[in-house]
Amino acid sequence: MRGYKIKQAWSLPALALIGLVLALPLTAWAAGTHVSGPAAPSAATRPARVSGTSVLLEGTVDPHTLATTYYFKYGATTAYGEQTAVGTLAASATATASVKVSELAPAIKEGFHYRLVATNALGADEGRDLVFTNKTKSKKPTFVLPKTFAAVPLGSEFVLSGTLTGAKNGGREIVLQASAYPYKTAYVNVGAPLLTTATGAFSFHVADMRTSTKFRVATVGTLPALTSLIAPAQVEAHVVLKVRSSSHKGLFRLYGTVTPAEVGAHVLVQLEKPPAEEKPENGEKPSKLEKPGKGSSEKEEKGPTFATKFKTVVKPGTNALSRFSVIVDVATTGHYRVLVQIPPGPLVSGHSTTVLLHAPATAKGNKKKKA
Repeated sequence: MRGYKIKQAWSLPALALIGLVLALPLTAWAAGTHVSGPAAPSAATRPARVSGTSVLLEGTVDPHTLATTYYFKYGATTAYGEQTAVGTLAASATATASVKVSELAPAIKEGFHYRLVATNALGADEGRDLVFTNKTKSKKPTFVLPKTFAAVPLGSEFVLSGTLTGAKNGGREIVLQASAYPYKTAYVNVGAPLLTTATGAFSFHVADMRTSTKFRVATVGTLPALTSLIAPAQVEAHVVLKVRSSSHKGLFRLYGTVTPAEVGAHVLVQLEKPPAEEKPENGEKPSKLEKPGKGSSEKEEKGPTFATKFKTVVKPGTNALSRFSVIVDVATTGHYRVLVQIPPGPLVSGHSTTVLLHAPATAKGNKKKKA
């Protein structure tokens, strides 16, 4: 019975009175958030956006019926250090505050912190800190190299020039790496590292090439490391062509040497043709930029083509070189060269420079040319 009396003591009128007392502070607190008269401003920072080549910083300001000034402070960290020009808002309702930042310090071009600050006669307020990231400016660094590479004559210099693109590409330390034929060894550094120019350009020179080698360029001291596509440098056999004419018009002796010695290799005497007339015959194709483990899909650049007119083989010479010699009866005036075919290996087939050979005036090919 005693417990029953306690329950009866909490009557409905009493509970209503307690509820009213508890509600009064909450009502008073809620009313305090609404400012009906002059007060310090309220600032809210909004996400920035790109406007052409500039960045538009935006926010909202409630001036609370007083003339209010505002500006944005920004910088690489929350310490800021930079600010926009001061703007003014009339003593009216909430308004949008926006400032176009056209030129940012180089250190913060790709991203920065910023916040809105508003001030009037009764105080100041700051919006929250936000971070702007300029995705359009942040490009991944990439090595750009030539698409194709002509074969390098034996003993000559190979030059690999290119550009490092992307952010902070100037003054980057890079190194040339190589893996020689048969390309089964790991890439090793060749020579000393160098720095890219202010625009990211670079040029590596490798003297006295003796064997076909695959090259690539890599950054030094950066994580993650950046490497280029593979640049294959083919070294061709060195062919020297000499010509001896005879008293018989159109009859010539073509002879010369091949280094290193390639006894038994096929020698093709070829006539140069315009690119559209005939496909290359038994010639070496220029090597192309490769992805690691893959060949390139780039198309070859068109150049002169050659048609084979005469054949012979390389004969013994010395330990260092071999020789060839062939008598040809030229029926068509034009530029001729000698191509020496050798099997795949540390060197590729090599060809001589072209020489101009004249056919007799009565030759069929020469008559067509006159017509």
